[in-house]
Amino acid sequence: MIDDLPQFEPVPLRPEEENQEEEIFYPRWRCFCCQDSGLVSRDLVQLIMPKYNPDRDKWVLCQGANCDASKRWENVPIENFDIRFIPSICQKLDLINRENWRNTVKQQINIRQLAKKLKMPGSGNRTENDNREVQQQKQEIEAIYEEEWMKMSNVHLSQEYEQKED
Repeated sequence: MIDDLPQFEPVPLRPEEENQEEEIFYPRWRCFCCQDSGLVSRDLVQLIMPKYNPDRDKWVLCQGANCDASKRWENVPIENFDIRFIPSICQKLDLINRENWRNTVKQQINIRQLAKKLKMPGSGNRTENDNREVQQQKQEIEAIYEEEWMKMSNVHLSQEYEQKED
């Protein structure tokens, strides 16, 4: 019954571009203290309050001088927030987080450069024909039914067992 069903190739929503390098993410937040959420990032809060638990403690409202993201919390009573992080503290946290992101991006760039240097010999030297061949082999392997895999596995294992007995 299942064998009667037609087989279709998937239709991609957007075409895959071959050999396209993945873009390194760098946030475009205006405020790195709260990541434009209005609430100071948990990691940054814990630099000042190591025992901070956002599930138990009041949320820390960002009061950065150039940050207006906390306005989204205007309708929530102020007693629900910890407002001890004055603008100068938020500014320092903003600078710390910006530097952390710069370091993260540098590290990602270094890792990619190292990965390119350490590529397996010949791995990046495939021609279009080689790529087509690999894709065809992959499709052939994926088309094998589970029962066939089990038979092949059993044959292989029995051959290994026979070799060990010799």
